[in-house]
Amino acid sequence: MEQGVLQLTLAWDGKEIVSTGIVSSRPMLAKALCGLPVARVAEIIPRVFSLCRHAQDAAARLCIQAARAERAALDDTRDLGWAVAIEAIVEHLYHLLMAWPPLLQKPCRASRIAEFGVWRKRLLAVVDAAAAAALAVDLANWLAELEVPPFDDRLAAAAGALLPQLSAAEWAPLIDREDFAAQPTFAGQAAETGVLARHAGDPGLALLLADGQRVQARLAARLLELRWLAAGLADPSRLSALVDATAVAAGCGLARVETARGTLLHRIELAADCVEDYQIIAPTEWNFHPQGAFYSEMSGCPAQTRDDARIRAARLALSLDPCVPYELRIVDA
Repeated sequence: MEQGVLQLTLAWDGKEIVSTGIVSSRPMLAKALCGLPVARVAEIIPRVFSLCRHAQDAAARLCIQAARAERAALDDTRDLGWAVAIEAIVEHLYHLLMAWPPLLQKPCRASRIAEFGVWRKRLLAVVDAAAAAALAVDLANWLAELEVPPFDDRLAAAAGALLPQLSAAEWAPLIDREDFAAQPTFAGQAAETGVLARHAGDPGLALLLADGQRVQARLAARLLELRWLAAGLADPSRLSALVDATAVAAGCGLARVETARGTLLHRIELAADCVEDYQIIAPTEWNFHPQGAFYSEMSGCPAQTRDDARIRAARLALSLDPCVPYELRIVDA
């Protein structure tokens, strides 16, 4: 299935971005699951999603169990938490070591590329609690020396809302319309999900936000979360905060999984053990909502040249981390 793209259009008047358009051609895969035997869902989801595969798998399994009024075994939930945490750690390391340096005019050092390869290999080799705990010590020590490169990317735009951290049970009554997955809102407005939303209470991040350095704050939040996740590998009970599920009604379940990109929700309705309805609310639909974080921060953003507009947009997009490719177009206002 085609993954689709985000079409990001910036209208530039020579001094600033006067307006921003966002159009997504991302297909709603969940609707293709309707009518299938529920057993097929757990097979299809991990195959279709190449990014956040473990998170998508965990959400599918948990929402099915909730719909069937089955309580997830403690060991199963712990294993799902480890898988989700390790996947998120790899994603965060990739961003900090590989994806961000070129956008900050800092070429990827060969040593950093090698470090990423080593950590990725070690993380993906974790198979049990003992291995996770042993790795956690080494990772925490290494992360203590890792720093986020400072850069000035202040934005004059008003800060958008941050999505609160809610449990699956708290989310259940809020998914109240058929098109919620395509353009989700919270309390009637678009909201940002991801590392910044999860760690906005940190004093250091609060200072960056107060100074208008929202992109820098997201980058710093990645490092904060990396350290939190490393601690979670040593103490798996902490990772229970990453996943949960609830029965919404008879034959209806909802699961929440905190991914590297933000909150992921799966909601399923069953009829005779077949899928009657399925919704996947992914982080990209929040952060690239037509009035979401990318829109609000890009609109009114100063840019003296097209290249300046392009680099600011690229940094903002990377900080919000879409799970599909994007195409950026700059037009004259």
